[in-house]
Amino acid sequence: RMKKYGDELLTVETGDVRNFTTWEEFWQAYATQQNYLMRHAFMQQYHIIKARAQHFATPISDALHVLAMKECVDLHQDHHYEGGLDLGYFECLGYSTAIDSLSAVRKLVFDDKKLTMQELLDALECNFEGKEDVRKMLQSAPCYGNNDDYADSIGLEIDRLAQEFSKKYAPRLDIKCDFRMVPFTSHVPFGRVVSATPNGRKAWTPLSDGSSASHGADVNGPTAVLLSNFNSKNYNMFQRAARLLNIKFTPSCLAGKEGTRKLVSFIRAFVDLRLWHVQFNVVNRQTLVNAQKDPEKYRGLIVRIAGYSAYFTELSKDLQDDLIARTQHEQV
Repeated sequence: RMKKYGDELLTVETGDVRNFTTWEEFWQAYATQQNYLMRHAFMQQYHIIKARAQHFATPISDALHVLAMKECVDLHQDHHYEGGLDLGYFECLGYSTAIDSLSAVRKLVFDDKKLTMQELLDALECNFEGKEDVRKMLQSAPCYGNNDDYADSIGLEIDRLAQEFSKKYAPRLDIKCDFRMVPFTSHVPFGRVVSATPNGRKAWTPLSDGSSASHGADVNGPTAVLLSNFNSKNYNMFQRAARLLNIKFTPSCLAGKEGTRKLVSFIRAFVDLRLWHVQFNVVNRQTLVNAQKDPEKYRGLIVRIAGYSAYFTELSKDLQDDLIARTQHEQV
């Protein structure tokens, strides 16, 4: 059920969480929900993949792709040549939002018993109005992006669930459908329909983007963000595609030759950890705030979004707020 749409049951019934007495019961209910949603994502993706072969062609991309040129087949064609021309994936939104929410529930409700499930539900229902103490308690739980095994191990399990589902069902549909985290900007509009979450995120605000940490949750520096990405990947499984990671540095952090050396070392660590896709904004938070207030003075300000760049002043306010809220790292 989703608060925005009333009491309609949108997935499957997994019971009243107030009746769960162990973390294992709660986790199993979550896993059931994730698998149900993935089932429908696969059904949709099946029709998308089949339709592409009939209605789309990408000649320029084909010319730049070794396999497409070798086989003389468009990338969208539904042919299963050796080497894997059959491209496909399904998108994960709010990865860190889910990890941190599950971590907070496990830590505060089941492990430490500092909150009852009813107290948590009451705080979510009122969007933390008058419940700021509960919100701060939730935000103090272990969070993804800090090289903390408590949270990262939950991310590893979410990743494992998704890849196991893909390994089992993609072949049955005769498609390739890997687990990917490249939301571009979709985590912002999707956040507009998601109510408050147990990680302290307020209702209708953006979800976490890609494999980045939740807004402001990564407090142990950018290298810890890389390590959380590493810790939460099942490297023995292959039903995965790209993980997009956004990092925001202050200009002073990367100033001069020493700053360049630090950035090179950071990128080398990213490569050594066998991660996939990292991109940077080098800008002060206050610059973005000023640009939002007085766009005429900042028409030339370009920012990195998620796989592409754009003029900051031409973005929607929701997306501008999302960029402003990303953690500003002052040290590498």
